[in-house]
Parts: sequence; structure tokens; C-alpha cells
Amino acid sequence: MIPKTTCTLHLINYADLNPWVLSHPILFHQLKNENFSFVKRNYFIVSLALIMKSLSKIIMELPMIRWNGMVLAIFLFLATALIFHPVAAQNIQDATVWLNKGKEAFQKKDYVSAIAAYDQALNLDQYYTEGWKLRGDAMMELNRYAEAAESYDRAIAIDKTNADLFGKKGRAIYKLGNYQEALEILTRAVSLNPNSFQNKDVYGDVLAALNRFTEADHAYTGALKIDPKNNETWNKKGEVLAKMYRNEEAISAFNQSIQIYPDSAKVWNNIGGVHFAMGNLNKALTAFEKAIFLDESYIPQKYGDTISRLAKADSSKLNPKIEENVEIPVANISFEIPPSIFLLNYIMIGIGIIVITLLGVMGVMRKRTSK
Repeated sequence: MIPKTTCTLHLINYADLNPWVLSHPILFHQLKNENFSFVKRNYFIVSLALIMKSLSKIIMELPMIRWNGMVLAIFLFLATALIFHPVAAQNIQDATVWLNKGKEAFQKKDYVSAIAAYDQALNLDQYYTEGWKLRGDAMMELNRYAEAAESYDRAIAIDKTNADLFGKKGRAIYKLGNYQEALEILTRAVSLNPNSFQNKDVYGDVLAALNRFTEADHAYTGALKIDPKNNETWNKKGEVLAKMYRNEEAISAFNQSIQIYPDSAKVWNNIGGVHFAMGNLNKALTAFEKAIFLDESYIPQKYGDTISRLAKADSSKLNPKIEENVEIPVANISFEIPPSIFLLNYIMIGIGIIVITLLGVMGVMRKRTSK
């Protein structure tokens, strides 16, 4: 890295004095922001430009006709401009070429190659806002959310009022699970551009993750005003309504999603879940079976519970007939022993005791008579 106290300071002074550099925003931005990589790559050219600048100052101070000195100084100024212009233009052109290569790789879903191309572009021009943004997008596709957030940060440092960049960074932070930080970033994004669907949609996701369901519903409603045909946002709106037990409104939101995209197993499962919670078991079963039909690997969580409850409900309809024929008559028979039977038992027991006693007495008397 070239020290700030040497070449870069001279470059900044040169940029301040040279109207051509001031009129070239990209080059001037590189010089003012200490783009050392630019200085290193073009050290010979820059040194030559500095020599020409010094010569022009010396010439102006020489004891000669002032007009001759001015003409010579202008000549050196034009020569310097001719040196700088091809260098800057070539860098900008090369950066654009690499950026386009990255876009082509991204479209082919070759995200690693896309990142490599974006890095080449950013090596040529590290203040290329679009390059940092596209690099972040490719990182998001690879689930490298921390690196994506870093790329968006670099872009935001260059363009501090770009709502799209704040929204993308907020989404990356949300994916990392830092919901409170993501909320602060997305609040900034929405304030910069209230009409951005993506920002409001992700803003709703963050609020839902923080269990702030009423605010999330409001955010999704705002997003759907911008894009009412987004089936996924209708589905997310239905989910937060269901969590607030606003079941009828949830069903309405899910139906809106199904009208836009009827082949979503996820939405059909959500419809089944709400009907299950409402006790509409037949409707729940129909929705669950639709979800399974659309995606055989998709097994709704409450599908088994629905079948079990319906089976119990069907058996309860048959059980009253069985009880009427078998159990109920038996249960209605009351068998009570009449009091007279107890009295008769006591009499018979008494008679038995008396007979036994008499037989004993008669046996004793017979023995005595025989002696």
C-alpha cells in the first residue's frame, strides 16, 4: 500500500487543481477516497503526471514571458489529461466487463463464478456500488449471509441513501437470526422508500419473528397494496392472522394465495391447520389430502390427528345403537330381594334348629330306656 503522506496526498492536490479530474466523478472519487489499489496499479503513470505538474509550476516561476509560460503549462496540463484519461477509462471499462461476466454466471446459477467475477471488477474499482450489491446477492444465494451483509455494507458506505441496499442488508441480518438489528435496518429502508414491496415484505418477516404479529400483519398489508398478486405474502399474512386466532381472516388470506397459485402444498397445509383448530375436521382433511397430493413428501403435522378424531366421531355415531340393544336393558333391571324372603329364611333356620334339637333329645331318651 502506498503511504498517504507521499503519492496520495499529491494526487489529492492534483485533483483539486485539475479541472479535468474534477469533471470526471469516478476518477475523482477514487483519488479523494484514497483508492490505493488504483495508485499502485498505475504508479508509473501517476508519477509521470506528478512530474508534469511540478514542471508546470517551475515553468510558471521561471523568468520568461508570462504568456509563454502559460502556454507551456497548458501544454503540460493537456498532456497530463491525455495520460490519465486512458488509464481511468480502461479501468472503468474492465470493471464493467467483469461485472457483466458476473451477471452471466449469476443467471446460470453459477454463484461461485459470479462472485469471482465481481471480485475482479471490485479490484479495478472498489467504489463500484453495483458490484458490491451484486456480490451480496450472490452471497445470499449461497446462504453466506454474513459475507452478504458485509458486501451490502460496502455499497451503503458509497451510497448512504439507497433504500434497496438497506433492505438487502436487513434481509441478510434477518437470515442470521439477529432480528432486532434487522428491524432497525429495515425501519431505515422503509423510511427511505415506503413504496418498496421487498422492503415492506421483509419488514413484516422480521416483525413476525419477534412475535409482533399485529405490526407484521400491517406490514404485509402495506406490501400487498404494492403487489397484490404475491401469493407468498398472502400466505404469510394468513399465518400471522392464524397465530392471533383470527381464523376467518386467516382462511380468507390463504384463499387469496390459493387463487394466485393453487398448487402450493404449504398453503393447503395452512388451510387445513386453521380448519382443524376451528373443529372443521372434514374440511381440514380435504385440505391436508390436497397438500399431500401436490407433494407426496409433504406430510401435514395434524393430518394423523384429523383422521383419528374423525374415526372417533364416526364410532360415536354407532355406539348408541349397541348400548340400546345390549347395555341399556341390563342397566335398567333392578334386582332387589323382598323383605318377606328374609323373614322366611329366618323361620326355616329356626325350624331346622328345633328339629335338630328334638332329634337329639329323642336319641338320648331312647338310649336311657334301652338300659
